[in-house]
Amino acid sequence: MAFNTKFPAHLKVDGFEPQTKLTPPIKTWSFSGLQKFEECPYHIFLQKVKKLPDPSGPAAQRGSEIHDKAEQYVDGRINDLPKELSRFEREFKDLRKLYEDNKVECEGEWAYDRDWTSGDWQMDEIWLRAKLDVLIHESETSAVIIDHKTGQKRGNEVKHGSQVMLYAILTFLRFPKLEYVSSRLWYLDKGETTEQNYTREQAMAFLPKWDERANKLTDCVSFHATPNWNSCKWCSYKKSGECDFAYIK
Repeated sequence: MAFNTKFPAHLKVDGFEPQTKLTPPIKTWSFSGLQKFEECPYHIFLQKVKKLPDPSGPAAQRGSEIHDKAEQYVDGRINDLPKELSRFEREFKDLRKLYEDNKVECEGEWAYDRDWTSGDWQMDEIWLRAKLDVLIHESETSAVIIDHKTGQKRGNEVKHGSQVMLYAILTFLRFPKLEYVSSRLWYLDKGETTEQNYTREQAMAFLPKWDERANKLTDCVSFHATPNWNSCKWCSYKKSGECDFAYIK
């Protein structure tokens, strides 16, 4: 969706230079929002600018429910391990013990300004928000990030790997004394795992690219549609009829 940046000639006044530069409408981003923007900018326009409801599908709703159960088990709000977590029974019991020892954070709400400085979730200058499933403080210089997935590993390796790479960078930024971060994915339905390990130097080398990608979203004033079979297949705005550009086979 493009915006008209031309100031009408008949409204110009001698000695007055009109402000024609548009203010980007989206001020904050997250990994999921950036992913949607890169798949189809118009989707984000409908969601974040027009504020149209973007309901989650059954798979996403199930994922949220299982994430809640995982958090509640680790922090002790429920005693029995939910059956959906049974493939990681030992690992979740270990997390619960570490939580009791004040070495685990669950569902951490992290926020950063445009200079990548860590701050409060509700701060006025917020630019980036991230919510981490689990952070384990192994020592002052070492930490482990765990992200729970209820979908498939196959076909999602690049997307999920990119997500935990970003989370590793954010962890280093939030904790300046850290020297090592292990980013892990737990695929709860299949009992599969992946792991990426980073030193501070290795992770921070990727920061400029993330900065470039994110600024394309928060500087954007023209949200064009990029319809294709794969993206449109799962898009709620195609299903609701809100999108006029959806791919139709």
